[in-house]
Amino acid sequence: MATGLKRIEKEFILGSLRDEKIKLLLLAGSGKGASGEWPVYVTSFSAEAINLAHAMPERLLKRGAQYEFRFVYREQAMAFTSAILEVKEASLVAKMPDLIYKNLGRRYTRRAPPLDFAVSFSFMGDRYDLSFPTTGEFDPVAEPEPSRAFDPSDIKGLIHEFNAKADEYASDKAIVMFKERKPERPEEKIIVRTGKVFYLPTAMGGLPSMDPYVEPRIVTRSIFADYVREQGVREELVEDEVVRFERNQKIQGILSELLVPVIFQEYVIGYVSLINRQVGKPPFDLAVLDLFYQFSKILAYSLKINGYFAAAPKKDSGFSADVIDVSAAASSSQPSRELAGSLLPGSKIELAIRIGSRTVTASALLKRSYRDKELVYYAVEYAELAPEDFRFLFEALYGRPFTDSDADCVEGLGIKLPCPKIF
Repeated sequence: MATGLKRIEKEFILGSLRDEKIKLLLLAGSGKGASGEWPVYVTSFSAEAINLAHAMPERLLKRGAQYEFRFVYREQAMAFTSAILEVKEASLVAKMPDLIYKNLGRRYTRRAPPLDFAVSFSFMGDRYDLSFPTTGEFDPVAEPEPSRAFDPSDIKGLIHEFNAKADEYASDKAIVMFKERKPERPEEKIIVRTGKVFYLPTAMGGLPSMDPYVEPRIVTRSIFADYVREQGVREELVEDEVVRFERNQKIQGILSELLVPVIFQEYVIGYVSLINRQVGKPPFDLAVLDLFYQFSKILAYSLKINGYFAAAPKKDSGFSADVIDVSAAASSSQPSRELAGSLLPGSKIELAIRIGSRTVTASALLKRSYRDKELVYYAVEYAELAPEDFRFLFEALYGRPFTDSDADCVEGLGIKLPCPKIF
């Protein structure tokens, strides 16, 4: 996640840009011709402004307009946005930005799409219309990694393996399906809402405050508090409700609890439940969570290959989208709210990108979504793009050819792969 530099650090880096004559890129539009990314250099700065030298056409610079600046300092990509205060033939003055950001989260800069740019997309693989409760994430249910503990080919054998493993850790175990019932208990409702694992390592310790996984997968105490707020509890009572829930688990004799959702596409079809009430058994650690998290993935895949969903109706797969902004590695689109239940983070899609008379196809992964009052916005990252299509897309967006320096630089300014196959 991008973070802002503190004032002293910002001034130190600006001084280094000036003294070491480090190049910044000023982003001035998109498309072929004179627009694109232009090198500028810091000549001096004050608390109010930054003076820069440039050799770009003055017509690309408009006084009062906001521009993005990017640069690499000590192998760290950084960026800031600033308004132009004054423009001359070989120099310009930009307002001192409130923040300069580091730890940028994307490889290439976002640009407004060219006028002749259009995108349509389709889902990869069959999509099903099921009666199970939906969640906020998408799992394509691909073939899992081979497991010594669980074999997905024989579903009866798989359930037998689950029972044998669960007996090692828990006094109570179950695989609960939502085919004939809806989520009722708070634990059930929150794993459906979030698609995450409900994990109570020990009743004495309560809900975990941190999620140790790179890809978050645990219902933390703050996530549970958000769930309580959604139930209409007043803010000053939220903490009391969380404490009351934790206390109730102890009253019920629960020492450790684990509920792992079984996710198929955007549906929570059920969950794996382990509860320990037996004194003397060790508390559930992360190794137990990992084991049964893996089992939930294998169970979903086993149900798929054994035809559990075969009779379900299929969803439409082709859609068009309005593109908000785009880079050489990703784009942001604006489908309608009708798609909100289908197009979820984790969805794999096939993109058709038309620029003028040429159409580029790419497989992609939906990374993030954002809702406002009327629409849903999606950020999509290309998963695979042919090298020649990448170079065409790069030139169309940035107004210049893809160079070796682009391949060597880091994060927001380039790509390190020898062939532009973007992950």
